[in-house]
Amino acid sequence: MKRLLVGDHRQELVSALETILRHWGYRVVASTGAEQLCDLIRETGPDLIIMGSRLLVGQGPALRDAVRQKVCEESLPLILLGEGDQLQTLDMPHETLEIPLDVFSLFALIQRHVERHPRKNLRLTVKLPGMFCRGETCTLAEVLTLSTEGLFIRTGARLEERDEVRVFFPLMGMKQELELDGRVLYRVEPGPENKYMQGVGIEFAELAGASDRLLRSFIERCFLGELSTHRHGDEQMAKNQLRNISPEITLELRRA
Repeated sequence: MKRLLVGDHRQELVSALETILRHWGYRVVASTGAEQLCDLIRETGPDLIIMGSRLLVGQGPALRDAVRQKVCEESLPLILLGEGDQLQTLDMPHETLEIPLDVFSLFALIQRHVERHPRKNLRLTVKLPGMFCRGETCTLAEVLTLSTEGLFIRTGARLEERDEVRVFFPLMGMKQELELDGRVLYRVEPGPENKYMQGVGIEFAELAGASDRLLRSFIERCFLGELSTHRHGDEQMAKNQLRNISPEITLELRRA
C-alpha cells in the first residue's frame, strides 16, 4: 500500500486530505508541525509528499532541506498546496494544487505520481436507472460506474465497439437528467469470472457548459456520500476546503 505524507498549517485542510486519501486506499501520515514532518519524512519513507507552500517556505530551513533531499536526490514527487498570492516559488521540482481542493485534480495528480497504471478520471460505483438509444431504438439499462468521461451500463442488448449511442440517466437528488452522446469503447461478455455480468463501456462526446457542470457536481455529491458512509474516527471535513461543491452539501464524519 502506498504511503502519502501530508503537511500544512491548516488543520481542516490536513483532515480533509487525510479523509479523501484514506478513502482511496492509501496510507496517510500527516501533521501541521514542521519538526514532526521532518521526523516523518525521515522515518516513514513516503511515496509522495503533499505540502503547503507557507509551511514549507516559512518554517525555517530544516523542513525545506528534508523535502529537497527526498525530491531532488531520491526523485520523490512533491505536490505543493497553493495559497493564491502567497504561493512561493521553490527551487525543487513540484506540481501545484490550488486550494480549495478540486477532487478531480487531486485524483489525477495522485494517480499520475503514485500508481503504476494510473486512471485519468475519478470513477464512482453507482446504481442508476438509465436508457440508451441507437437511431430510433431505445433500450432500458442500468448505469453501474460513472466518470466525467464515460460510464458502464449493464445491458443484454448487442452493441459493438464504436457504435454511436445517446444515453439518458437521472442525477438522483438533484432533480436533473442528463442526455449525452457517446460511443461504445468496449463490451463485457457474461461469464463466471464477472458473475455473468453483461454490458458496455461508453465514452462521452466532449462535454461543455451546463452538462459538464451538472455531471461534475453529481459525481462530487456521490463522492461525498461515499465518504460519509465510510467514516474515519472523529474526523470532520469542512466543506470550505472543497471546490465546486453545491452549496447545500454538508459533510461531517463522526464516530458512530
